Amino acid sequence: MMPVDSILANFMSELDPNISMLLYELAPTNLDEAIIKAKIIEMEQKNASGAIQVNAKMTQLKTEN
Repeated sequence: MMPVDSILANFMSELDPNISMLLYELAPTNLDEAIIKAKIIEMEQKNASGAIQVNAKMTQLKTEN
């Protein structure tokens, strides 16, 4: 059986590097916590990306008018 630290390190190494870096800062103590926090980070990144796209479109429309 793999030690908990090895399982956690393996999971984090397989993530998108941006998510892994942010997750590392949150210092999850087990796999379940790491999965939950990784999902939250992913959702926040998607929300931020959507907001940036909306803001860019609004700026473009303002510039065109």
